[in-house]
Amino acid sequence: MTQSCPKCHHVRQPGAVAPDWQCPACGVAYAKASEGLRPQPVRTDVFVARQQSQFAWGKCVAAAVLAYGAWMGWQAAAKHRAEGGATEQSSSGDVQALAASVKSGDVIIYTTTTCPYCAQAKGWLTQNGFAFTECDAQTSMDCERKLQELGGVGVPFLMVKGKPMKNGFDSDEFLALLKS
Repeated sequence: MTQSCPKCHHVRQPGAVAPDWQCPACGVAYAKASEGLRPQPVRTDVFVARQQSQFAWGKCVAAAVLAYGAWMGWQAAAKHRAEGGATEQSSSGDVQALAASVKSGDVIIYTTTTCPYCAQAKGWLTQNGFAFTECDAQTSMDCERKLQELGGVGVPFLMVKGKPMKNGFDSDEFLALLKS
């Protein structure tokens, strides 16, 4: 039986050395090449278009959830502002009374001339009337040595009544250290 290759159209001779399933001229498998030439049936059941409704419920629900979340966030922020404003007004007298009791040796702030956080901390202390001693580690070798001895790795570094504030300046932590 003579067989013709579906790819290169070579007619197989009876004494060919290649296996029966392979074309001796191009090496393609007869079965694979003939499968590729056959038209494949188109499956229509896979891509069935869904009929879209006129009203997209998912989008409506998502918009409602976002609107509710925004409203709740606004309400929480308004409540926080209302509580925060009252707290600041009542505690500003406490902060001023505490500032009046502080001597300059009670608060030592280690700074550098180029540190913006140091400037913010000094500004807060000055604005609220706290007496403090500034020690610039960039211009004074003694201040740099003291800062290293105290374990300070960055500035601003504060010593409040002998207790260190190692993680920079935080007004709440500062006031808690003064009260303790």
